[in-house]
Amino acid sequence: MVTESSFLVPYSFRVFSTSSGASFTCELEEEIQGEVGKSNEKRKEKSRDAARCRRSKETDIFTELAAALPVPPEQAAHLDKASVMRLAIAYLKVRSVVDSRTVAKSETLNQMDELFSKALNGFMLVLSSDGNMIYLSENVSDYLGVSQMDMMGQSVYEYSHPCDHEELRECLSSKPPENNDKRTCSFFLRLKCTLTSKGRKVNLKSASYKVIHCIGRLTYIRDPASSRSDETKENAEEKREDDEENERDSGASLVLLGCPIPHPSNIEIPLGRHTFLSKHSLSMKFTYADEKLAEYLGWDSDELVGQSVFEFHHALDNLALDKSFKS
Repeated sequence: MVTESSFLVPYSFRVFSTSSGASFTCELEEEIQGEVGKSNEKRKEKSRDAARCRRSKETDIFTELAAALPVPPEQAAHLDKASVMRLAIAYLKVRSVVDSRTVAKSETLNQMDELFSKALNGFMLVLSSDGNMIYLSENVSDYLGVSQMDMMGQSVYEYSHPCDHEELRECLSSKPPENNDKRTCSFFLRLKCTLTSKGRKVNLKSASYKVIHCIGRLTYIRDPASSRSDETKENAEEKREDDEENERDSGASLVLLGCPIPHPSNIEIPLGRHTFLSKHSLSMKFTYADEKLAEYLGWDSDELVGQSVFEFHHALDNLALDKSFKS
């Protein structure tokens, strides 16, 4: 005979009765728990299947994207997903720079592409407005020891000396001139170099800085307004003015040629007969003066050592000398 019953949760109740009634309640609870466990396992299995399918589709997409990159297939096969995205964004940005330049592509230029890097006394470098290296020539590894694939898409501020960041930002943030002429740039930039004097490579964290003379031009990319209506002869002039106002600047891209400057202690080639060499301390005092100075300027080496170079130059050369000293 049942004396008392109380309901706790759905499908679960407590019965105070005979021993057979108590065992029936336990079996019912165990059956419900088993069904709940099976339901949880099914949900987990569906979740795992969905994640596996999503990863498979993601891998296929990145494989197709890596194959579309203009890199050799053997290099594309070893790129991880982050590198694929980084290189894809970099190539899209540099494509906009190339499209903004109206240069006719001919078969002669295609044949000479392989000779450009050999003719240059340095490497090509293209910087976006935010300081990302969107393109470097393949021979950059010959000068810095870091491969083209590792540097493309990275920020130049991570590879350059902190003291050069302000000058680089000023150059990238320059406004276009009113006459639409391309602004030329010439500055010195210290970039990380993993090559040692003996030709060995070290880790990037242990890299030293190499002075690179960067010469190039700022290229301004303009995107025309997307919406345009039909023009007639009467309002053609007005529409043209509206289009000029609606054009927006997408930022400046800096196209550079980087020429490494050898350290004075590493200069082994003989200097020209009209060239002399001098070394200075951080206070710009002469620590060494070539004997040719006496022939061209009349100063003996003993007279210059210990003297400051600021005592000998013309006052009009202050700005040029100060800029060279800071760089």
